[in-house]
Formats: sequence, C-alpha cells, structure tokens
Amino acid sequence: MKLPLTVIWFCVVLLVQAQKEKKPRLLAGPVIGNVTSTTARIWIGYRGKGSNALILGDTAEKRVYYPTSYRYIHNAKGEIALTMDFTGLKPNHTYNIICSIEGFGTHARYSFKTDKDEEAPAFNFLLGSCNLLQYDYTRGVFPGGSNWIFYYMRRKKPDFMVWLGDNVYYFYQKDWQNYEGMFRRQMKTRKVFNKFYRNFLGNQPNYAIWDDHDYGPNDSNRNFALKDTSLLVFRGFWPNVYPENENLRGNYFSFRKYDCEFFMLDGRYYRAPQGDTAGDFLGEQQLTWLKSKLLSSDATFKFICLGTQVLNNNPFGESYCEYPRERNDLLDFIAKNNVRGVIFLTGDKHYSEVSKMEWKGYPFYDITCSPLTAPPLPRRIFGAYHNDYRITGTDYPFRNFGRIIISGPKGNRTCTFQIFGRSGVKRREWRIHQSELTTKSSP
Repeated sequence: MKLPLTVIWFCVVLLVQAQKEKKPRLLAGPVIGNVTSTTARIWIGYRGKGSNALILGDTAEKRVYYPTSYRYIHNAKGEIALTMDFTGLKPNHTYNIICSIEGFGTHARYSFKTDKDEEAPAFNFLLGSCNLLQYDYTRGVFPGGSNWIFYYMRRKKPDFMVWLGDNVYYFYQKDWQNYEGMFRRQMKTRKVFNKFYRNFLGNQPNYAIWDDHDYGPNDSNRNFALKDTSLLVFRGFWPNVYPENENLRGNYFSFRKYDCEFFMLDGRYYRAPQGDTAGDFLGEQQLTWLKSKLLSSDATFKFICLGTQVLNNNPFGESYCEYPRERNDLLDFIAKNNVRGVIFLTGDKHYSEVSKMEWKGYPFYDITCSPLTAPPLPRRIFGAYHNDYRITGTDYPFRNFGRIIISGPKGNRTCTFQIFGRSGVKRREWRIHQSELTTKSSP
C-alpha cells in the first residue's frame, strides 16, 4: 500500500523536528562567584525548558537553600547563562551545589565554604591571567598539556581566585564581531574543556576583571564599537558583584575579604587610544569611584587589580605609563592622602615579576602574574625584558600562577606573594609587611 505524499511529507517534518529538539542539558559550570559569610552567587550554563534551579545543600544541618534571585542571558540556539543568588547562609559552612534541570537529572559534585565570621584570620588566594583554552584543531598546541595547571592550583586549596584579565581569549575575529560570537566563545571554553578547569571554577569563589582578549580585539580601547555588548556578555558569564547604580558603566567593582579589600578595575571601556598621553585610562567616572572607595576603606591591604602593569616604564605591549597624566594623578592621590596598604595586582605580560617604585614618599608595589596557559613571552627577543622597577630575582618567564597569603595578628599583618610553576612547584617568594605601605615623611 502506498502512502499519500502529504502523509510522507508530514512524517518527514515530524522526524526533522524531533531531531532538532535537543534534550535538557547542563552545558557548563557551576562557577562560584562572590561569596560572603551569609551569601553566595553561582553561575551555570544550560539548555532546556521548564523548571530549572541550583540548590545548595548543608549536610551538617540537613537543610537545602533555594535561590532568592537570578538573572540570565541567552543566545539564538537557546543556551542560557544563568546566575543565581543565595542568601541566609551561615558563616564557615560547607555547601554542596546541586544542579537540577527538568529532564536532565541531579548531581552534586561541587562545593564551597562561606567566609568565617572573624575580623582578621589567616587566608590565601590565587591569582593569574592569560588563560588561552582552545577547543578546535589548535587544542593540542593551546594549551596542550598546560591545562594541568588547574589541577595543581586546586591542590593549593585557595580561599578564592582573582582572575586578572585575558581569562577567556577571544582568539579569532568571529569571537568578538557580534553578540553570538562572544557568547559562543565564553560558553564553549567552559563546556568543552577538561575536568581540571571545571573542578577549579566549581570549588572556590572566583572574581574576574577583563583585559583586551576578553573585551574585544588585541589592544582594544574605548573605540571598540561593541564594548557594551562585550560588557553584557562578560557580566552574564562571570558572577561578580557590581555597583548597584546602573549609570556606572564599565566592568569594575569591589569586594572585601576580612581585613583586605579588592578594587577590580576596568582598563578597557574608558581607555583612550595608544599615543594619547593626556588621555584617559580608567576614565573620570571610574577614577572618581576608586578614589572615593580608597578614602573610605579601613582595610589593612588594599589590592588594586588591573589587566595592565602600573609601574613598569617599558611600554612594550601595554603599560599604564603610556597615560602619564592619569597614572601620575592616581599615584599622587594615594601618596598625598596616605592611603595605607595599597598593592597593585596586574597581568597581561606573559611573565611574572614584582616591581617597586618610590613615589613622593610612598613605596608602591606592582605584583604581575602571567601567563596561566598562554605561551610565555621571549622577552629579550621582543625588547620586553627591561624594567627599571623590577625587584631583582622576582621575575619568572614561564607558565605559572601566583598565591598571596595574608597572615599575622591584626595590626601586624604580612602579605606573602609566591609564584608557582605550572606543576605546582614554588619558584619565587616576596614578603611585604603592612607597616611598609605608608607615605614616609621627608627627612
């Protein structure tokens, strides 16, 4: 018996539709973002319809916590980047992350601990930049075997991680030329890659700023036409805590851990083109915000985090020294107002080092940490080695990550910076005592 043509056509359409209907699935995550003693912000990437949720389980009290608020962005394929907030948590408690997506199932492989309810305990955090993770045919080269670095980073058991830019790497033009390309790159980097990277993102808080390669093209500035699109995507994938005033455009925020405060700055959104020595770098709005925050902060150490080096006077690649009007104004402000405890944390250079500059009686330190998985830079060949302010013996020219340990009783705190090679072996160390970071009176 022959079937009518219309029936055959109808069956073909149903078959095609069934093939197109994709099953609910957890694509990436979780990624733990801002965590305090009583709150947490967590991200997942997923595909699916109907109910979806992250649930936190406190096994000690046999209790579960549901999200109190959420926000999300999505792409044309129906993939969703979801950030959820949890409140009412308890200090120094371990919470298991349970992801439940209708039709997908439930699992709990990741966990985190809320902050202690203490004023100045000992704690440590990791830092790094330049994280190139490819998922196409170049994967064997970038990063190749260097992705093991995340396994060794996790073994250090950090309290949190500070990402100093180039965390994703828009590698091809298609990655930054529109919203869909940016979304695709961010999601694929997280969903395709190995368990070491996933386990690291899902087992301690992460705080991230951007630099050129997760903003737009190489060395891009305020003239990048899609900067607001890029900002939307970055905020949709990194669960940071941003200023509530939406008029404050740009990718900057601050957070506090015990007696230390972190000022996470945006060196791209307001930056004038290279060569404009009188132009903006942070921009008037962001600089005003930063100065106000610094003056009101009573933190022992105030970490100012930027993707670009601050003190190095060698402009190879990029440096804040190329914008002397604004950089000098910031250094003058800190020294004149004796803002105690300032340390710069920077990335980008594809090598690590500690720089120190005496500026109008204030001893400024710039701790640079790079690269995580991107290729190291042959500095002598490219003219990047020279730095008048490098502390001898602190530079490390291979793939690495940094750790900062804050220790000692309140009023007598020490900041210890360590550099580890990609296999987790300590290579460098430098200590800064809180009493050093103050403006010295002229003799």
